Amino acid sequence: MDENDFFTFAAALQTYFPRYDIFPNEQAMELWYRELKDIPYELLTAALRAWVNTEKWPPSIAELRERCAEIVQGPAPDWGEAWKEVSRAIGRFGTYRPEEALASMSELTRRTVERMGWKDLCLSENPDTVRAQFRQVYQTVSKREIEDRKLPQELKSVIQTLQIGSGNQKQIGGTK
Repeated sequence: MDENDFFTFAAALQTYFPRYDIFPNEQAMELWYRELKDIPYELLTAALRAWVNTEKWPPSIAELRERCAEIVQGPAPDWGEAWKEVSRAIGRFGTYRPEEALASMSELTRRTVERMGWKDLCLSENPDTVRAQFRQVYQTVSKREIEDRKLPQELKSVIQTLQIGSGNQKQIGGTK
């Protein structure tokens, strides 16, 4: 999105919510643009329209990014649907064909199963406990995926560079 598109978007946002001072100064406008410029104008406008039709207050940058991610990729599958995938794969492939089982699953379900261990899932003698554990792990993996979708690629690159550059050993405040 270029600056002209952003100014059109900003005018619409302010018009939809005239009681709020969303852009109180030039710096606020620049910060909003910096955080949203990677999103195509049509997508951002669709997210704003969806927001306006379902919410009573103006969106934050995070809420707009989240709405854009939902429009593009849809909501994450429910953990219950993912558990059904796992149950079908266990019945169909068993412990001896893990590659085929994993290939039959959606990405998020597969990553959850890999974290838990395919063989452990198959051989568990306490399905209720395993199902509850699956739910917890799936929700954690899903939350990370959703958060990752919301971040602009430029920011992800900066974060990765900082993590690699610091060797993951420095802490905030300079203490180890």
